[in-house]
Amino acid sequence: MSASSLSAWLGSDAIEPEAMKQRLEALSDEELCHYGLRAYRMNLLALLGGRRSTAEIMRLAREAALSKLWLGWLYHHHTLPRLTSEARPPAVTGLPLQTIRDMQAAGRGIVVVTFHLGHMRQLPSDLAHAGIEVLVPLAADAFGNYESARQANPEAALWKHFRHVCVEVRGGALVLARGLARGACVVSTIDGNTGIDGPRGSDRRQAVGMLDTDVKVKNGLIAMAARFGAAILPVVAVTRDGRPTCQCLPLLDPGRPLQGDAAAAFVQATTAHVYAWFGEVLLESAGEWCGGDLFHQWRLPRRQPERPAVDVEDDLVHALGRGDGLALDASRVMELPGNGERILVDVQSTRCYRFAQDDDAFMEQITGPVGIDQAWLDGCDGARREKALKLLRMLASRHAVIPVRSGALA
Repeated sequence: MSASSLSAWLGSDAIEPEAMKQRLEALSDEELCHYGLRAYRMNLLALLGGRRSTAEIMRLAREAALSKLWLGWLYHHHTLPRLTSEARPPAVTGLPLQTIRDMQAAGRGIVVVTFHLGHMRQLPSDLAHAGIEVLVPLAADAFGNYESARQANPEAALWKHFRHVCVEVRGGALVLARGLARGACVVSTIDGNTGIDGPRGSDRRQAVGMLDTDVKVKNGLIAMAARFGAAILPVVAVTRDGRPTCQCLPLLDPGRPLQGDAAAAFVQATTAHVYAWFGEVLLESAGEWCGGDLFHQWRLPRRQPERPAVDVEDDLVHALGRGDGLALDASRVMELPGNGERILVDVQSTRCYRFAQDDDAFMEQITGPVGIDQAWLDGCDGARREKALKLLRMLASRHAVIPVRSGALA
């Protein structure tokens, strides 16, 4: 399918879901690269490289790229245009309705924090259709999508209790604060990391851990909840047994409005707890992480010090002497497209390596099942052999190669 044809499909409200799903699933990996597949591969490899095989990560990256296209289209171009003046039944099972209603009955606001994962758009819609006043903070582009949907279908029951708020403009945070003060329910995909200073701004950022990866995330909404004494309810809506299903953590409740050190401690602990949980969720649901293509914007590179030259040389001599090969560590190094050259990226450190066309033989060997071994080096002339050894030493010093024995990773 041409890029223009697919764009036309993705912008259409008239296509049947099954036809759209089949069309998307038929896309090749090359076609999906226009929709972020390489970024999904790089970011999932960085997060899961030590926990999942490279083949499985590549499969999950494809699923995530498709999930972003499919679920985004399904919600904005199929669900929203067909809403009526009658509230629809929930799309997601296991909604924590009673927890939210109990908090509001006590006169307190509540913040439902979720992530760009699975059926996250259905959460605020389902809550609004259940009669709960919902405020949804959004970046400017997402805000525009909802505003267009509201203008196109203003009589839909959804808009009676659903209010979308742009937090990249002045006044957006004030709307949320006023809502929490009167006991509203704020529903936010917090891994968007946005605010008045945008997704790359440094305001209100905190370093936390996700699995084995350090990330730096926004905690402004959690800080606002602490200020107003609003409870935090972490929720994801992922596919289980073929159905959108809620998974929740217990309420993270400050108990009262907090200030000073007490507020700071609550925000720090809550943000760390929520993102640690998110990492665990991704172990089962990474294929639905539509926000995974932007993970590099907020994860922190894991840079290791270069290995001493004497240690590298000893390891190379011993590995080659044993008959081992040396190959790229596929759990952390992947290839990026290049124009007349080959480019590798270490997804952990984000360091890139560029190789000229005359390095193709070296690249083919080091990415193959045997790797660079003594027999291959002995088949090179003097200059090629010295260059290959130089490249090997450089990659080994940066933890990018591993030994291969009998075609299997040692």
